[in-house]
Formats: sequence, structure tokens, C-alpha cells
Amino acid sequence: MVYLSIIIPHYNSPRSLKKLLDSIPQKEEIQIIVIDDRSNLEVDKLYSLISNNKYNHVLFTNNNTDQKGAGVCRNIGLDIAEGKWILFADSDDFFTDGFYDTVSSYFSTDNDIVFFSPTSVEVDTGNKSDRHVQKEKIITSFLEQGDYKSEVSLRYRFFVPWSKLIRSDFIKDNKIYFDEVIASNDVMFSVKAGYYMKKFEVSRDIIYCVTKSRGTLTTNTSLEVYDSRLRVYINYCQFLKANLNKEELEMFNLRGSTMIINAVKYRLGFRKIFSIYVTLKNNNIEVFDLRFFNPVFLIKKSIYHYRNHKKQKKYLVK
Repeated sequence: MVYLSIIIPHYNSPRSLKKLLDSIPQKEEIQIIVIDDRSNLEVDKLYSLISNNKYNHVLFTNNNTDQKGAGVCRNIGLDIAEGKWILFADSDDFFTDGFYDTVSSYFSTDNDIVFFSPTSVEVDTGNKSDRHVQKEKIITSFLEQGDYKSEVSLRYRFFVPWSKLIRSDFIKDNKIYFDEVIASNDVMFSVKAGYYMKKFEVSRDIIYCVTKSRGTLTTNTSLEVYDSRLRVYINYCQFLKANLNKEELEMFNLRGSTMIINAVKYRLGFRKIFSIYVTLKNNNIEVFDLRFFNPVFLIKKSIYHYRNHKKQKKYLVK
């Protein structure tokens, strides 16, 4: 019986994919699905990996649809997954030692989702990265506070699919799929999963390490990627407004100021920034509030974003 299906979208990263596959134990109860998104670099290394007898237990398949992107690949994986439980992984990340012993202890539970605290590392230096920090704070807050506010944050701010063990029937019964877009495909999947889940557990155990490097989709500042993130953010705001009560909505700052600030940092130009502002307003998303007229707040906000952008700049690519 297959207890666990691990779904991995892949694009142009066979070396890191090998490291990820090597971090997963070879067991009959684990189904590993790799969906290649029409890679066009280091294809020979990918073919070498596929033909290596060491990975005969891995199901390699391709995205042959008209759309590209990790969301399409993940949906393909979901359609062929046989496991009672699902884990998602990105091909440039890896699982931590002993992760299977940790997740398998939940196989007999009736949870919809089990959340784990992630970690992260910089590929170039091997030092601990900051990519996991926001998710770690959400986990820690829930475990230490355990109140209504921390649960709402867990449900609707843990945007990534990794570091979660999800029951397969829960996904299928609620028809939760990934957006088939170029960027932020996982946001609405995670938000809808948070909305529909009834029983869940949260653990401090670390099962997954996400990596940080230059040139990945998360560091891409192209106009196409930005537009995809903008559309998803609008959908995110509209979903929360349609499904959360007033008290819950007040816990979120559903404003488009961050999208405007990112457009400025990415140097998208005045005309584009103005069109973004209009798009947000047309979708009933406020952009700025009265705090932005407070010079002290504005200066602090500007310093924060300047320092953060300076810190992250070396990773950003067009």
C-alpha cells in the first residue's frame, strides 16, 4: 500500500533534483512523482538521472499540456498520486534527515493537514537563510498562543504547500487544485486548504529545508511574473472578503501598498505603477491608509523596505 506520495515539479535543475531525491528513503510505501516542465537546460543530466537504475523507484513524467508552470505540474501529480497522504517539494529543496519517521507517525490519524516548522539555507554559502522565517513564526505563534488569531494566521498566511502533510482525500473531496499561472500558483491552494480543513495538528519538528539562490522564480522580478503575482493577490483578497467574517478580516491588512512598493523596487515605471494602482482600486482593494500621511510611519516604512531590498538585491533577476 502506498501511504505517501511526494509530488515534485521540476524545471532546469537536475543537480538539485538529485539531492532532493537522495534525501527521500526508498520504500514501497512511498510514491515519488517528478513532473518535468519542459526543461531546456542540462537536459543530458536530467536524462542521465532518469536512466540511472538508482532511481527506478521514481515516477518521471512530463507536462505535455498547453500551459507551463509548477501549478500545472503539481496538478498532474495530484491526478496520478496513489498515496493516502501528500507531501509537496520543490526540486531545488530537500528533506531533512529522518523526516519520514516524523511524518509516518501521523499516517494513522484523521487530520486533514499536519503543519511542520521549516528551515532554509543559502545555496552559495551554506548559511542559514531567511526564507523560512515567516512560516516558522506562524508555527511558533500557534504553538505558544493557540488562540483564535494565531489559527486564522495559520489557515490563511501559510502560503506555501511544502512543510505540510496533507490527506489526499481531503484535497480530492474539496476539489483543491493549484492555479495554473506562472507565479504564486500555490497561494490559493494553500488558502483554500486552510479554509476547508477541519482537523489539523501543528509540530515544531523540521522535515523540510527550502533553499535560497539567485535566479529562482521567487527572486524573479520580470513584468510577467509580477503581473501573475498581482492577479493572485487580487484573488486572495476577494476570497478572504467572500469567506471570512468581519472579525477575521480585521486581522488582515488587505491593502495593495506592498504591490505598489514592489513595483517601485522592481523599477516597473510610472505608467505601470499607476495602472497597478487603478487595477487594485477597480477590484475594491485599498492601497494606502491614513498611516502613510504620518511622516514618522512613512520614514520607518521606507527605511525598512530600503534595507530589505538592499539585502535581497543580489538574488533578484529579471
